[in-house]
Amino acid sequence: MNNATTTLPRRYPGLRPFERSQSAVFHGRGEDIAKLSNLVLRERLVVLFAKSGMGKTSLLQAGCAPELERQDFVPVFLRTERSDRPLLASISEMLEKNPHVGGIDPTGLRPGASQTLWEKMKRLEFDLNGLPVTPVLVLDQFEEAFTLSHSEESRHQFFRELADLANETMPGELRATLLEQFEYGNLDVETMQWWEEQPNVRIVLSIRSDFLHMIDRVSKSIPGILRNRYELLPLDREKARTAIAKPADQAGDYASQAFTYAPAALEEMLDFLSGHDAAAENEGKESTKAEEIEAVNLQIICQDVEERIIDFQKHAGFEVDSQFYEGQNGLRNSIRNFYQNQLRLFPKAYIERIQQKSQQGAPISALDKSLTEKPADLLHEMAQRLIEESLITPGNRRNSVVDDTLISDFHVSPDFLDTLVDKSRLLRKEPRLEDFYYEISHDTLLPAVIESRNTRRDKEQADRQKAEYQQQLAEEAKRREAVEAELTATRRQRKLARTVAITSSLSLLVCLGFAIWFIKEYVENARSQLKQAEFYVHNELYNAADHAYLELISHPRRTWILEHFRPHQDVCGEYELVKKFHLAYKTVDSNFVFADSLMLVNNYAFALNHYRLAEDSLKAYRSLNAQFSHDTMQNDWRVRRQLIDSKDDLIGKRIYNANQTLVREFKISQREYESFVEAKVWGQALRNLRRMKQLLPAHPSDEVDLKNALKINELPSEYVKKELLKCEAKLRGL
Repeated sequence: MNNATTTLPRRYPGLRPFERSQSAVFHGRGEDIAKLSNLVLRERLVVLFAKSGMGKTSLLQAGCAPELERQDFVPVFLRTERSDRPLLASISEMLEKNPHVGGIDPTGLRPGASQTLWEKMKRLEFDLNGLPVTPVLVLDQFEEAFTLSHSEESRHQFFRELADLANETMPGELRATLLEQFEYGNLDVETMQWWEEQPNVRIVLSIRSDFLHMIDRVSKSIPGILRNRYELLPLDREKARTAIAKPADQAGDYASQAFTYAPAALEEMLDFLSGHDAAAENEGKESTKAEEIEAVNLQIICQDVEERIIDFQKHAGFEVDSQFYEGQNGLRNSIRNFYQNQLRLFPKAYIERIQQKSQQGAPISALDKSLTEKPADLLHEMAQRLIEESLITPGNRRNSVVDDTLISDFHVSPDFLDTLVDKSRLLRKEPRLEDFYYEISHDTLLPAVIESRNTRRDKEQADRQKAEYQQQLAEEAKRREAVEAELTATRRQRKLARTVAITSSLSLLVCLGFAIWFIKEYVENARSQLKQAEFYVHNELYNAADHAYLELISHPRRTWILEHFRPHQDVCGEYELVKKFHLAYKTVDSNFVFADSLMLVNNYAFALNHYRLAEDSLKAYRSLNAQFSHDTMQNDWRVRRQLIDSKDDLIGKRIYNANQTLVREFKISQREYESFVEAKVWGQALRNLRRMKQLLPAHPSDEVDLKNALKINELPSEYVKKELLKCEAKLRGL
């Protein structure tokens, strides 16, 4: 890449929004440009909303701005991101410094009096190429007015003055002042008539759809605020085709020469972006092509193709085929590299977000302060684990998880999650009832996330196996040293016995005494080995206990001695009993672990059932411990009772949490069902009923708890069954 190409613009801006100067390569949104521009020209106030990453800013800057300018309107882009000063002060400063301001109307100037937003827009004169134009105030990312730490006084004053401008209403205090001056003859008729004319202005509020509900806060002062709204949807297949192909052959000074896409390559890229191939690969069968393509993923792929063309210095008219970008693998690599690059850049983006809030005077939570002090590698790992361990189901599909669960399970903050949405573009945030749910932003990212997860897990498993192997080597070395020490001691003892036998007639007695001592030591060693095995059982270290018993059983003389010397101990019988304990322990643990995994994928009823199975298995395990313990009155338990009590307490907490989650999800589905019944949307109602049926617990006591929580007079299963019959009858038209 030479120096010239580094300074020239790209045809595809990637994650950055299109700017006004890039309107020539902004394609695929022609219909949206026409509809939104006409709506702005026709209506005084318009609300543009869409999900994060749909391209609202690009549409306004590179799409609507040129169209509005052709109609003698000029967009004036404003932001409410500064919270270190009053909202109106920062808005006024941006207005006054706008390059399209050509002058100020001095009619009826009031020296020393503060100007409202209504008066400022009445006095400011805007022009384009020397001709007067109508300003269009574009408040981009309008959600910042609600989410940033603006004072309530500043926010209230801003909304009040915005309402005067939107409602075409002169501010009340200003009107009272002017009328008083007019009555006293201090204001002539012509000036009063000038004041009565409303500012000629248009207003566009651009906001993310997950914050659209916040606009209700200003609906009282601007009753028709949502009457003229426009939703920007994902690109369909044909619009995406235009957005890919048109910028490539656009004439002009760009870092890459004009190029084209082979038809087969273009179809392959559209299949990939629509998730068609990913869906077929996951299902193992052909699936219908999706019609929704997000602009962010399209820009990632196309920017990667353009960078290849620049790096390889391809000539004008070059045709991009599948081989050039390495086919489906190349497209996956683009997304994979994007995923890994965004993860790598996440710590810096998160820290900058918190620093910006601090500079603006916004309150910073203790958790955010703690997280930003952690090393970047640790923040990277936390983000990676959060995405890969919670937002993918065991069947390798995207999983939607409520924010409270992610915050609790991974000890992160809302700003941590929102950075993954706003800056990294890895997650999508959606409001549902009173909660926010997070999921991976698009299916095209799924293979990269799964591959990264599997690679990380393989490495972690290899590291664990290596550590276990090294530990086994160390233990084997210790056992070898012990055996060698025992052999050395035995040789020394034998040599001493022979010497004593030869030296005197007392050697026989000495040897006999030594033999007795040696046998006693041998017996004590065997008993010590058995006590060690029992210690492992006492502390639920069953794998170590298995090894210890098998080691003891492999020496028949030791087991014979333990069986025939007091106290008599049947090692083989003991080992058979230990295997029963081990099996009971594994039954409890497997049900508990499986229930935890089911909770992670939101299968609450099945998880609760397995927690109950774990609870029942623990009772059997406790009973086995009481039955075969040595002396329960003296607290001589075979397995420490505290370990079983601790497990019992943990299972109880899990049952309570699962029960509460199930009740909450059931209530949500019930509320949605009742809403659809009221609206007579029976298909949606039936889907919610089926969801409620999936949430029905199997255990009678859990169903009673659900009944009490719902405050109904019948069991939830009977209620769901009755409502299903009613809903199905409605669908059949009965």
